[in-house]
Amino acid sequence: MHFVFFILITISFQLSGQEHYVEEVIAYGVRPGPELWKVTNGENALWIMGTLSPLPKKMTWHSELVEAVIEDSQAYLLPPSVSADVGFFQGLSLATSTIGIKKNPNKQKLKDILPTDIYTRWLVLKKKYLGKNKSIEKTRPIFASGKLFDKAISKIGLTYNTKVGKKITKIAKKNKLEFISPTIKIDLNKPKSAIKKFKKSQISDLDCFVKTLDTLETDLKAMHSRAHAWAAGEVSKLKALQINNQNKACTSAILDNEIAKDMGILDIRSRLRQTWIDEASKTLTNNKSTFAILPISTLLDNENVLNILIEKGYTVEVPD
Repeated sequence: MHFVFFILITISFQLSGQEHYVEEVIAYGVRPGPELWKVTNGENALWIMGTLSPLPKKMTWHSELVEAVIEDSQAYLLPPSVSADVGFFQGLSLATSTIGIKKNPNKQKLKDILPTDIYTRWLVLKKKYLGKNKSIEKTRPIFASGKLFDKAISKIGLTYNTKVGKKITKIAKKNKLEFISPTIKIDLNKPKSAIKKFKKSQISDLDCFVKTLDTLETDLKAMHSRAHAWAAGEVSKLKALQINNQNKACTSAILDNEIAKDMGILDIRSRLRQTWIDEASKTLTNNKSTFAILPISTLLDNENVLNILIEKGYTVEVPD
């Protein structure tokens, strides 16, 4: 059984918006998405598509440029990932042991562990998006905030199930591209023990929780603008709109705690980045054309992988 980021890391950090901005972001019909980043090594090229979530539910994505590049490519470079391989029956045992992992330790409720002002803000947004959901009060802040966003994006017409990746995979398979999957495999040391420890321990997820509330309260219009800019292929507007750091805060709550370190998930971000860079370098040497996808935030931030590729001597062309 194959586990990505271990069975413990099964969290979706959904970002969303508010009904006041629905008309602005809905993109009916076929939308192209952004132009491609191009990395060259002599005559060999790596074409990178920056992906974004969430996007409008009613958007149909199709890019003739992407399809043409895939048809002319020999390989498809996937985003980096973490995995752990365990036996089938051990996998079932781990799955069983994760029951209750989302609950606060010692039967605490959110009002018992959150500062009063933060809990008050939570109640307002909970009423708006979750209604009279009593069971979520027993849920750890990081999972509760994820649930809040999940309901919010559905309510205002955005979705994380964009189907962009599935469509690209289908086109790549049709054209018989080699699939390159940069992967770090984790050697799990006593995973059931780590899960038990996680259930009993507090994790530093208050920053994630607060930034989630901040995003719902103040960043909604910018989030909708980002979705609309991606759909329309307006990279310049995406550059001007700061990517919210809530996702990073929520990821850090899981990856930067002592339990994650006990599980061998150390310095995972830089390791993932380096694994992808290594595979990108190989394909730039071996293939005339390679197609790749990466979250667009990793292409626009100050410490993006493109800067590393430039330092290695490759030429990078950035879309307008």
